[in-house]
Amino acid sequence: MASRTLRGTGTRWDGRVVDIGASYFTISDPAFRAAIEPLITDGTVRSWTDTFHVAGTGGIEGVTTGPMRYSAPAGLRSVVAALAPGHLHIEHEREVGGVLVDGPWVTVDGLVSDRVALCMPGPQAARICPDLPVDATVWEPVLAVTCVFAERSWSELDGVFVNDDPVLTWIADDGARRGDDAAVLVAHVHPVLSAGHLDDPSAVIPNVLACLQRVLGMSALPEWVDVHRWTFAKPLQGRPEDYWLHDDVPLGLAGDVWAGGPRVEAAWLSGSRLGQALGARDA
Repeated sequence: MASRTLRGTGTRWDGRVVDIGASYFTISDPAFRAAIEPLITDGTVRSWTDTFHVAGTGGIEGVTTGPMRYSAPAGLRSVVAALAPGHLHIEHEREVGGVLVDGPWVTVDGLVSDRVALCMPGPQAARICPDLPVDATVWEPVLAVTCVFAERSWSELDGVFVNDDPVLTWIADDGARRGDDAAVLVAHVHPVLSAGHLDDPSAVIPNVLACLQRVLGMSALPEWVDVHRWTFAKPLQGRPEDYWLHDDVPLGLAGDVWAGGPRVEAAWLSGSRLGQALGARDA
């Protein structure tokens, strides 16, 4: 649920948060609904839409309906911030170099920790913790391209699933998602094209802009463009288990690949249930 704050785009855009990872979330589990409903009441979360457009290589072809999608006016990271108080003490921008099993203990950078939950894709967790099981999950990469325009010049929409296109798979209207009608689009690049440009993400920008113009039927070019690389953006298949927990020490792994993911709701369920399991363990 990553968000990015726009910088360097003038006073009109400076400080505006854009969601560049998950575009929205859905709700089906009663426990997740119970956690989110107070945030809907206080305005942290808003009901966004149940309808998206569908496009092919030649442009918009129609619409598709589904479950209600929820977004957050202050970015999806504000949902995490709203759920954390009273439960977590958070340290920002602290780099962790190593999580190790040392006899009956788990150490984080050499310090013994009562309980450790690694909530991230398995390949990333394995970089700092060699005691995890081998992750056989196949992950798709995605390059997320944020485009800030001088004004809105495309037809009214919330998001577009782009089918059978070699450049884009998804376009989100961030102004519609946030509810402020800002002229901001976020486009997700096809995983095959993304995989070929992980070392040089900005090289996809010309193709992305041309695809946006073609799909949305517009000629405008953005005032500002940014590309973010998600190397492990989406697991091809979710795992039915809720989480992984070490047999002997209080060390666990959670994330959106678990609990039948990949979904934001699955990530919450996985982390919540891992937390309960770790809490029940003797430290």
